[in-house]
Amino acid sequence: MSTQVDRAFRRLERRSERIIAGLRVLALLVLALVFDVVGVAELGRPTMFPLAGFAAITIATPVFVNRLRFGPWVLWLFAALDVAFLIHCLTTLASETGQPLQLALETPVALLIFVFLAAAAVRHRPFLILYTGGLFVAGWLAIWLWAAYVDGNSQIPGTLTANLARLAVVGLTTYTLFVSVKRARRASTTAITEAYMRENLSRYFSPRLVDEIAQSGNAARSFRPQKVAILFVDLRGFTALAERMPADEVANFLNEYRRRIAEPIARHHGTIDKFIGDGVMTIFGVPEPTADDARNAVLAGVELVAVIDRWRNERIAEGLPPVEIGIGIHYGDVIAGALGDEHRLEYTVVGDAVNTAARIERLTADLATPLLVSADVLDAAPGLEEDLQLPEPVTRLLRGRRQPIRLYPLAVAPAEASECRP
Repeated sequence: MSTQVDRAFRRLERRSERIIAGLRVLALLVLALVFDVVGVAELGRPTMFPLAGFAAITIATPVFVNRLRFGPWVLWLFAALDVAFLIHCLTTLASETGQPLQLALETPVALLIFVFLAAAAVRHRPFLILYTGGLFVAGWLAIWLWAAYVDGNSQIPGTLTANLARLAVVGLTTYTLFVSVKRARRASTTAITEAYMRENLSRYFSPRLVDEIAQSGNAARSFRPQKVAILFVDLRGFTALAERMPADEVANFLNEYRRRIAEPIARHHGTIDKFIGDGVMTIFGVPEPTADDARNAVLAGVELVAVIDRWRNERIAEGLPPVEIGIGIHYGDVIAGALGDEHRLEYTVVGDAVNTAARIERLTADLATPLLVSADVLDAAPGLEEDLQLPEPVTRLLRGRRQPIRLYPLAVAPAEASECRP
């Protein structure tokens, strides 16, 4: 996830360079105006080197970012060059106009440091702000102390306090921007991470379930007992079928199989919990249970039988081996919630009802039926028995259970499947 966040910030930084280019042009115009007003341009070409250098940086930055390899070191390099040329401009103005170096911070040019701090803030890098402000304060203090040493420690009255006050303002502004951008970057990182997580989850879960998983800050606290309908579907004879196909054909076959069964499940408000090879576990009733969960599960199973039956006929017409499925549905108590940690989070259900549904599905082959539904499902879906015209139930003792369970084998034709849709 950190790689995706870094890439998102890289894209943001590239777009930010357009804003920064505008800030550089503004700073360049201010420098040119000040140099023209004070008459520095008339003193010779050496005095124009700061302007020429800064103009070169202004042009080079967007070209470098958009056309050449863009790395974080580029930002630090150009921030250092910005500060270096600003200090050079201040010293050039003081030198060529005969102004004492101690008074250079009083010129409007010194205020451009705030433009460079703003540019660093636009790049969404808090430590780049500290770096820019720190370079300016340290660089100016070094030059100021050097000038005082050269002048024999002579000071203009009041300049020491005034300069320290101005540098303190720069330092406070730097720290304020640092804290603000750091908090903003942290918030952006959280938002980007959640957006990527929601995007990935939305490929497998319904929007309601995506919200449930995304809001599960503590997986243990998110688990809760509830009733759900569980549908297991398995492709019969898949192992033998896969042995006769190349690996790429097996992959294409499974993709087509999953695509076909995913649509009816989603249409009846089911959530695919997991794919296990050619088997699929689906839940009806998460994150919030409804009165129609059991009914939706049965209707989804009925439609799945019809969908796979059509696919079977298509494959036979194309001279391909037919496909058959077995579906087992049960309704009962589970514990549902998000399971995992900050690196991997999975929404699932656990409980005896899950094992029971899986064992019911395994009985479909023995009972020669594509769809097997427990009596608990029908008890939770009043009125469904009349719609489906149920056959006589069979009773089986499932492994792990003390009491036999009543099961209804359903052999639903495609026409009946369409009639049973809600």
